[in-house]
Amino acid sequence: MKRQIGLLRCCLLGIAIIGVLFGFSPYISADDSGEKYLVEALDNIGELRTFAWAVHQSMIRDILSESGPFTIFAPNEEAFLNLPAESITMLFSPDDRDALEGLLACHVAPDMVLSSSVMHESVTTALNDEVLRLVRKNGSVYVRNARIVKPDIRCKNGVIHIIDQVILNGE
Repeated sequence: MKRQIGLLRCCLLGIAIIGVLFGFSPYISADDSGEKYLVEALDNIGELRTFAWAVHQSMIRDILSESGPFTIFAPNEEAFLNLPAESITMLFSPDDRDALEGLLACHVAPDMVLSSSVMHESVTTALNDEVLRLVRKNGSVYVRNARIVKPDIRCKNGVIHIIDQVILNGE
């Protein structure tokens, strides 16, 4: 089990290194983001490599290719590395894509939610029908317990918010 987790962490690090070597920027420019669709934007944001890879392994990719609008709360690389070992094993198992689909579904809302519109508290519903409560406190916006570290990356069919934690089902 520890060996599998170590291998997964090495793979995540390898993905990050390959991205840097091939010129993927860790940030997408605000000027470029509005010209891209969500899936394309995810592919070009270096700090979302693991999340982008997961989207490509799932049916969520097809949903995000539609006209939208959608809001994606995308965990950064560090968020995935901070998951418990059991969660990493379950989510990235090639034998069980249901866990990955479920995880991704609670990171996507079928509407446009801009962090700038959250004055105190706002609520949206994820694709898996879970309620996502957004709260503004101490100058930051949180979705559940995850802080939005890079808000309002606008795309042609929605918006991406980069968050610092993975949102787990039923949290």
